[in-house]
Amino acid sequence: MTPRGADVGPPRGALVHEAARKLIHVATATVAAILAWVLPTGQRRGLFLVVAGLALAVDLARLNLPGLRRYFERALAPVLRGAERDRISGATTLAVGFMAAVVLFPRSAAVAGLLYAGCGDAAAALVGRSLGRHRYPWGKSLEGSLAFLAVVFLLAWTVPALGAASALAVALALALLEAAPLRFDDNLLLPAAGAALTFLASRLG
Repeated sequence: MTPRGADVGPPRGALVHEAARKLIHVATATVAAILAWVLPTGQRRGLFLVVAGLALAVDLARLNLPGLRRYFERALAPVLRGAERDRISGATTLAVGFMAAVVLFPRSAAVAGLLYAGCGDAAAALVGRSLGRHRYPWGKSLEGSLAFLAVVFLLAWTVPALGAASALAVALALALLEAAPLRFDDNLLLPAAGAALTFLASRLG
C-alpha cells in the first residue's frame, strides 16, 4: 500500500532542483571516467587524490568560516540541499568516493565504478522522486531502485570482461547497497563498491 499522498509527486521546483544536481552529478562522473581512462596510472591516482583533498579542504573551510559559508550559499544556492549547509556536501563525498575507486582498483573497474555511481544514482533519485510510489521505511523507493538496477546493468554489460549474467549480478548487488538505509552519504561507498564488484566479477567470470 502506498503512503497517503504518495500519488502526488513533489513540487515542480523540487524536481527541477534535483534534476540540476543530478545533471552535474552525471557530467562530473563522465569527465572523471574519461580522465581515469586516458591518464597513466600515477597521474590519474595523483589527480584524484589532489581533487578529493582540495574538495574536502574547501568544504571544511566553508563550514568553519562564516564569510566563506555565505559566499558559497549564494553561489551554489541552485544546487545545494538544505542539509548540506551544515555538513560536508555531496560533491565532496563524491570526490572522495571517486578517489577511493581510482586509487584502489585497476583502470577498467574504476571507470565502471565511477559511471555506476554517477549515472545510477541520478536515475534512482529522479525516478524515485517523480514516480516513486512504493517506499521503503527509510524513504527511498522500489521504483528508484529498479531505475538504478537498469542503468547499472546496461553500463556493466559494456565492460568487456562481463557477460550478461555477471553484469546483472553486479547491478543487483549494487542496487541493494544503494537502497540500504546507510548512516552516511552513499557517494562515499558506491564508486569503490562498484569498482570492487566489477573487478571481482571479471575475475570469476
